[in-house]
Amino acid sequence: MNNYYNIDEVMKYFYEISKIPRMSGKEQRIADYIEEFAKKRNLKYVRDVYNNVIIIKESSKRDRSEKSIILQCHLDMVCEKEEKSKHNFEEEGLELYIEGDYIKAKGTTLGADNGIGIAIILSILDSDKISHPRIEAIFTVQEETTMDGAKKIDTGILQGKRMICLDNMNEDELWIGCAGAKIFKYQTEGRKTNTNNSKEKQLIKIVLNGFVGGHSGKDISKERGNPIKEMGAFLKILYKKYGILLKSIYGGRKVNVIPRECYSEIYIKYEDLDKVKEEIDIFNKSLRNRILEDNKNIRLYIEKMEEKSNDCFDKDTTKKMIDIIIDIPNGVYYRDQYTNPLVSLNIGKIESHKNELQLSFSIRSNRSSIEKKLLEELEFIRNKYNMKETRNELYGYEHEEKSEFIDKCKEIYRECFKRDPKMIDMHICLEAGFFASKIPGLDFIAIAPNIYDAHSPKERCSITSLKKIYNYILLILEDI
Repeated sequence: MNNYYNIDEVMKYFYEISKIPRMSGKEQRIADYIEEFAKKRNLKYVRDVYNNVIIIKESSKRDRSEKSIILQCHLDMVCEKEEKSKHNFEEEGLELYIEGDYIKAKGTTLGADNGIGIAIILSILDSDKISHPRIEAIFTVQEETTMDGAKKIDTGILQGKRMICLDNMNEDELWIGCAGAKIFKYQTEGRKTNTNNSKEKQLIKIVLNGFVGGHSGKDISKERGNPIKEMGAFLKILYKKYGILLKSIYGGRKVNVIPRECYSEIYIKYEDLDKVKEEIDIFNKSLRNRILEDNKNIRLYIEKMEEKSNDCFDKDTTKKMIDIIIDIPNGVYYRDQYTNPLVSLNIGKIESHKNELQLSFSIRSNRSSIEKKLLEELEFIRNKYNMKETRNELYGYEHEEKSEFIDKCKEIYRECFKRDPKMIDMHICLEAGFFASKIPGLDFIAIAPNIYDAHSPKERCSITSLKKIYNYILLILEDI
């Protein structure tokens, strides 16, 4: 077997696609780029109305087996940025830089999830030096939100039943299964009241930020804390002791991202303001005692506000909204014997509009029997507070007990890395479930270099790991 350690082409394509905005649901421009790539190289391709693209490259040698291999990735990225960043993801490309062994982006997510996968596939399709069977490259859209690309794509052109997905984040793991997910939005209405410009009450803004956040599947077991849940806990203390009234609450951005901040605006009596400051000091200490990982920037504090309107939720509605946040579970719900998460819930976003509260969250599950109990708990909570529900479901994928393809990938991994890979049923939602429903007998494995803190502005990809994984993938194509 040959070694291919030169990743210049992979880096070139990653830098090129990073210049192209590719927010989930707005993949027109990156799909244009992929289509133009195929045209310039006279490769057969299909692009559908959803902007999914499939590119076919025939076997490199006539004596190669015509048993096709599918390479799959998604075109969109999670668009998160630092609080002070003014980056416009709809119009601006990313500003990449290298620091030590890592590729990073200034103030934003890097989009290595799944941009590194795109770059690897393009470099393979562009090369005339790589030995490979017929390659069927799939580039899907909206993976990070609805997975509508994988749901709606027509796979009729495909011949392959072996898929290498490039949507992984750990070099030492081969993902052979993935979780399913259910995405929820709960909505409830309440009553408003008017403070009538009362001289007894002060409007203040409570800020809770500095959380690390992260990927709601990969990082959910790291117990980094959820500011929406913590805000609910703090507001409950204030409600019980000082009878606060809630004006607004908002935090987080997406259900598949562990939130990093939460804000609330409340009315408090002037005479209680100093006591609230003392409560903040106590709560800050408890946060650092409970959230042990990456807690140095976590901070709860208040800001005074000028009143533009004096409406707020009444006493009963304030209590109801706080209780909803408290009652809905968050984090890992059930683990296996090795402490890997099997069922989890992430409260990803909260916002109040006029007289309504909206709470968005997602459940990931590798075990439907255990998930059922959690769903029953949520249904009880929903009925208790008379909340409306909207729901979307993403399919999971369970691997076959025996697979020659996976066994071969394990064998090549041992030769390449001089160690055994970890074979993982990952607690992340991938598109494999939808492809398995369209391609009977699909054999699936997910491979990628080390990508850290995906779905957050701290996202970074190891260049050393990228070299090793690129080499590994080429050895699979050469030997499969």
